[in-house]
Amino acid sequence: MNKPCRLCNSKSIEPMIDFGARPIAHRLLEDPDEQENTYPMELHLCLDCGLIQVLNPIDPEILYTDFNYNFSAWKPEPHLEDEINMILTEGPFSNVVEFGCNDGTFLKNLKDSGIATCVGIEPNPVSGGMAKDKGLQVYQSWVNTDICNEIIKNHGLFDLVVSRQVIEHIPDLENFLLCIKKLLKTDGVLFLDMPDFEPSLLAGDCSAVWEEHVSYFTEPVLENLLARHGLKISEVRKYDFSSGCLAVIARPKDGLIASKNTEIARIINLANSYKAIVHEFEQKLRDKLCNVRKEGAEVVLYGVGVRGCCTLNGLTLSDLVDYAVDDQPERQGKFMPGCRLAIRPSSVLNSGKNPIVCLLAVNNENEDKVEIKVRKDTSRSLTFITLCSPKNLINNLAKLSSIREQGS
Repeated sequence: MNKPCRLCNSKSIEPMIDFGARPIAHRLLEDPDEQENTYPMELHLCLDCGLIQVLNPIDPEILYTDFNYNFSAWKPEPHLEDEINMILTEGPFSNVVEFGCNDGTFLKNLKDSGIATCVGIEPNPVSGGMAKDKGLQVYQSWVNTDICNEIIKNHGLFDLVVSRQVIEHIPDLENFLLCIKKLLKTDGVLFLDMPDFEPSLLAGDCSAVWEEHVSYFTEPVLENLLARHGLKISEVRKYDFSSGCLAVIARPKDGLIASKNTEIARIINLANSYKAIVHEFEQKLRDKLCNVRKEGAEVVLYGVGVRGCCTLNGLTLSDLVDYAVDDQPERQGKFMPGCRLAIRPSSVLNSGKNPIVCLLAVNNENEDKVEIKVRKDTSRSLTFITLCSPKNLINNLAKLSSIREQGS
C-alpha cells in the first residue's frame, strides 16, 4: 500500500512515472567493474494537492553519511544578487537563520548587507566548516526541534528565516515547516527557493529527477503547502537557474485555508502528460542517435554531474554514447555510475576526424559558454543537443536530421 502524501496526508496518490532501479548519481566509480547498489526511482502524484513525490526515498543515512566534500560551492549562482535584493526590500532585519547554509556564501552576503546576527544550520561538516571560516555562527545538525530550541535559547526568535535548495530534499515536510514557524517571529519574513519542476513537466525532462529530491514543487503546490502552515506568499520570482528555480517571500498570516484551485488542477494535468512526453523524447532521441552513429558520428555526453547521470540512466541511453567529458579534474579518469561511461577531459574532442554529437547535460545558463568553449578548442564538426529544460527538448532534435548535411 502506498504511503500518504507528505504534503496533505491524502491517500489519493497514483504512480506517475517509473525510472527503474538506479545508482546514486553523485557517486562516481573508480573502476568500470566496481560494485554499486541501485534503488527504485519512481515518481507519484497526489491527486488532491498536486505534489509530485518519491514515496519511498533512500534512507538519508545512506545518501548523506560520511561527508567528505562540499557538494556545490563551485557552482555559479547568477541569480544570487537578485535574491539578496529581493530579501532586503522586505527589511530591515536584525537577525537571520538559514536552514542548510552550505558553505555560507548566501549568509555571508546577508551579513555584509548589514544584518548583525547571521546563524546557519548545516549537517555537512565540510560545508559548515567553510561557512564558519567566513565568520558565521553555524550549528552542525539536521533541522529538528532540538536544534531549534538550542538556537532560540542562544539567539531568540528571528526576523528572517532563509532556506535555499533544501526543502526538495526533506522527507518530513511537516517537521520542516514547524521548525520554520518555531524560529520565525510573528511579523517575520520567510525566504524559500527550490527547483521549479514545471519546466521539466513541460519539456519531458528527466534530468531533474534525482534520488536526493523527494518532492518536486511548482508554484501553486508550494503556495498550498505554505498556506497549510499559516504562511502567505507575497512575492514570487523565477530564474533560469539549473532546470528552473522558484523563489518566494512569505509571511505568517492567520486564517489561511489551503484549497485545490484551478492552478493545482493544471499542474495535475501536466503531471499526467509527463510520462508520455518523456517517452516520446526518449524514442526520438534514440532513433536520431542510431542514425548519426550509422553516419559515422561520435556521440559524447558533456557534463557528468547529477543531470547527466540521471538522464543517461533514466532514459537508458548508455549504449548509444561513446564516452563522457567533464572539465572538473577530480572527475576525470573515473566512470559514471550506472551507465559506467569513461570520463575524459574535453581536450579529447579534438582527436579524430569524425563529426561529434555533443549531448549537453549542463545547466541552462552554462550551455552557451560550453558551446563557445568547445567550438573554439575543437576543429571537428560539432552538433550540440540539450538534454535539460527549459528548452524544448523534442524540437531541439531537428538539428540531428542528418549530420552529413551539416558542415559544422
